[in-house]
Amino acid sequence: MKNILSYDLYLALAPWLVFAVLSILAIILMKFAKKRRGIAIAFAVFVQMFSPDPLVEKTIAMVVSEKRAIKKQQAEDGGEKGLIKKRVKKD
Repeated sequence: MKNILSYDLYLALAPWLVFAVLSILAIILMKFAKKRRGIAIAFAVFVQMFSPDPLVEKTIAMVVSEKRAIKKQQAEDGGEKGLIKKRVKKD
């Protein structure tokens, strides 16, 4: 009889163990997020920072075009920065 803890058994169970660990981690992080704990937010920022964005070029082009539209709108409104115009005080 072969050893029960053989390499083949570990190889067969590895994907299920990874799935179970990630599921438990997700449940814990969801509980922390509902309580508005900082660790859940920090983990989300960390994952977002290091995960690749497949549409990077499209996102950059969209941000640049939005900035151009905002600058054009500001120029038409009188060149003021910000979206709220300042009130002129009447003496």
